[in-house]
Amino acid sequence: MFELADLLRDAVESGEWSALRERLADAAVLDSSSEAGRRRIEGADAIVQHLSAPGPGEVAVWDAQEWDSGVAVTFEWHGESGADRRRWYVRADAGHVTEIWSTAARPDEAGDGSLPIAPEALLKKLGATRVTPLSHGGNSGAALLRAEGDGGSFILKRVGGGGSDWLARATGDEGRTAQLYEAGAFGRMPESIGHGIVGVEREGDAAWVAMNDVGSLLLPGAARLSREESRRILAAAADLHGEFRGEITPGAATLAARIGMSSPAIGEAERNRPDLLPKQFEQGWDAFGELVSDDVADVVLALASDVRPLADALVGAYGNTTLIHGDLRGDNLGFDGERLVLIDWDLAAAGTPGAEFAWYLAHSARRIDADHDEIELDHVAAQADAHSLPEHELGMVSGLVQYGWRIAHSARINADPAETAWGRAELDWWEPRVRLALEREGGRISS
Repeated sequence: MFELADLLRDAVESGEWSALRERLADAAVLDSSSEAGRRRIEGADAIVQHLSAPGPGEVAVWDAQEWDSGVAVTFEWHGESGADRRRWYVRADAGHVTEIWSTAARPDEAGDGSLPIAPEALLKKLGATRVTPLSHGGNSGAALLRAEGDGGSFILKRVGGGGSDWLARATGDEGRTAQLYEAGAFGRMPESIGHGIVGVEREGDAAWVAMNDVGSLLLPGAARLSREESRRILAAAADLHGEFRGEITPGAATLAARIGMSSPAIGEAERNRPDLLPKQFEQGWDAFGELVSDDVADVVLALASDVRPLADALVGAYGNTTLIHGDLRGDNLGFDGERLVLIDWDLAAAGTPGAEFAWYLAHSARRIDADHDEIELDHVAAQADAHSLPEHELGMVSGLVQYGWRIAHSARINADPAETAWGRAELDWWEPRVRLALEREGGRISS
């Protein structure tokens, strides 16, 4: 007898769903978010009818994980009726499928698969003679190359204008990292931060950013951080905030754009684009409203829909803005002796320390050998005299505005039991913490 993941693949390829029907609970629900909109299909027979409609096709990509609680699968399918790319979370109870959460997007066919060509002038400056493509797991679609030669090894990243990917469109990125470089921001970085950026070469409305290849210094995906290492990260971030306080660096995103990049409005705006992640926002925010008490959920959901009052309150409480990295998390971090290696500045914003810290805490607490309260105390200590209690409390509110959808998605939708446990534990901490923050400083947030 097929395991559930095998059964699903066979059905997707053959277009025949009768075998899966035997595993569907009669009251099963399919929640689908695609270019066509959001649909909820109830009942096993209705689900089978819906899934059978495209007919048979070739599965070009199939990446599945299975647990007793269900299946998570990403696949790409090509058939007579077209092409499709999907992420499914299939939740099961006692072997019977109770829910299928589906997000879909057409395969990205914008490019022809050819290797982007780095400018000769840039390669000459770097002393590079060999260029190879790189794959990466980032959330944007930026092209990456490795350039090597007598000058060393470099990573070349092509950043475009005109909203080249969903993150760029959401945050108004017109080649942000290149703009920061040209404005002299990287030349002013505090000694505690190593960014690796060595040059920028313009190419029409796009630019190539050259970085030292610091891959060997970055944290491995599963690496844990000691509390002391986390303190070093927070101290370096505080140095960054102190250096640029009172400034708006050319190219930096607005704080509203940065903390609102996972809003329902962004999900809707990206519906006809090829990226899958934004199509999960609506499902995640619905799960957030289901799992979190109304007194917190109502405020957070309202702010997620319109972040401007929160962004204004943060800036008002801090007194001005500073340059924040905007994506302070493990994938972008490493250590080089006493320096923090900090890469990927595409989400840098004119923001405040509390918004930066809340993102770091929501993203990284799970890999730090300290609890949330301890990490929060370390942030306060790192900010020292620059710390503003009102700004800090509003920053904690921003933690759920920025990442609440993702935490709730893990807690309610993801079939991985480890993700479910993580999401529920996170909500158990964040809900009372944000309730307290709203009691202390919520009056500063006004439309």
